[in-house]
Amino acid sequence: MSVKPQARRRQNTTETKQKPRALGFVLGLICGIALTLLVNSLNLLTAVSNKAQSLSTGLLPQSDPSPTYEFYTTLPNQRVGDLPVPTMPSSRPSTTIDTDYFIVQAGSFKNAADAEKRRAELILLGLDPTIDQVSNQAGDWHRVYLGPLTQRDEVDRVKALTASQNIDTLILSRRAGERLN
Repeated sequence: MSVKPQARRRQNTTETKQKPRALGFVLGLICGIALTLLVNSLNLLTAVSNKAQSLSTGLLPQSDPSPTYEFYTTLPNQRVGDLPVPTMPSSRPSTTIDTDYFIVQAGSFKNAADAEKRRAELILLGLDPTIDQVSNQAGDWHRVYLGPLTQRDEVDRVKALTASQNIDTLILSRRAGERLN
């Protein structure tokens, strides 16, 4: 039996299609390599010409100074109280109006351990917090307070400092002799 002519044609057409694909791939690869080498040589030539021009004019390019790291020597010599405290400008007068002092509440927690954690965070900021346990219908609560503060500027400074650490606060104004809760 003989092979049909149509079957041979199919074999011939697939062989002829694969040759141009492989040839196109190889030519593209060669062109890409040649173009890359050309661009790199042009960059090298411009760098050499710039260097020669700077040498002929007597101007040498300034090298970047290496960075200095003072963190390791500065930090052990500082205390928390020595760090600068961010302040926010206040549009309010610095005198107290109808109040004798301010209390800043920095949190109210059901769990005493959470209150102690917040107290430790505030101590690291250089503040002097206290924890007051309060009982009401909802149960026992542990409130973290800062103060009493007599000037509004002090309150704004504490609020800015705690806000920089993402600690929400509540400002309470009290008259002399009034209890916290």
